[in-house]
Amino acid sequence: MTTLLQLTLSGILVGCVFGLIAMGFVITYRSAHVFNMAYGQFAMVGAYMAWTFLGSPDSPRFPLWLGITMTVLFAIAFGLFVERAFFRRMIGRPLFVPFMLSLGLLALINSVVLLVWGPAPLALAETFPKGPVGIGEITLPQEYLWSFGVAMAALIAFVFFFRNTKLGLAFRAAYDNQVAARCLGVSARLNSQIAWIISSLLATIGGILIASVQGVSPLLGELAISVLAVTMLGGLDSLVGCIAGGLVLAIGGNLASYYLNTYVQGISEVFGVLLILMVLLIRPAGLFGSKSIDRV
Repeated sequence: MTTLLQLTLSGILVGCVFGLIAMGFVITYRSAHVFNMAYGQFAMVGAYMAWTFLGSPDSPRFPLWLGITMTVLFAIAFGLFVERAFFRRMIGRPLFVPFMLSLGLLALINSVVLLVWGPAPLALAETFPKGPVGIGEITLPQEYLWSFGVAMAALIAFVFFFRNTKLGLAFRAAYDNQVAARCLGVSARLNSQIAWIISSLLATIGGILIASVQGVSPLLGELAISVLAVTMLGGLDSLVGCIAGGLVLAIGGNLASYYLNTYVQGISEVFGVLLILMVLLIRPAGLFGSKSIDRV
């Protein structure tokens, strides 16, 4: 029973982080109509910039608060730059066009990262206290708890922005119905800029949280695969589905790895794919995705 609780709790902590990261992908897809395959590279760039400002455990640079602030400002500027330089002209284009452009952006960012920082993994300066924490008979890594806390704080901040600011309300209107929002004067360009800023911020936060545990390396770019799995499971147009998809994948992956790996070698590696296939066969729109209705 203790093992089951520990696997479930650790899955909840990790799943919420991945769900928060996946929200940036969904927001870009729903609001800017871009299936951004370079989203993992956004997290990678954010983590490398955090390393640039914070340094490594052996040679720290700026204080934590200043380094994080500078990284967040860079994320905002990076999101605006990507929107202005690459995707502004894609407004109104078929979905396939920005999709192909995002693949080119993926290759470009990978090349720039390797050129600037190199392929070797880098250790990020300590952002959270580390070590095990005991909760009764359950032991959890302290950095997982801190990552969960930061993810929840970021989620609350974005919910407040969407519900209690004029800019957030305008963005929600465009998110729900772009045609009606434009008829009411909501700018398509402003909506696109907000979407890319939020996407870049969420990817950067996720990149820092993951890098604080695993370090900084080009492998962070593969985060897009996990994010895509979460969004496909929860629904490409559902923010609630992001959290639900992250929880289901993380908890299910932990349980499958512990209880089934003895009988089926490698089940933990393919569990997510099998789960997504089963869900999409039953509900193609995902667990919380909306079904499209074509009127004739």
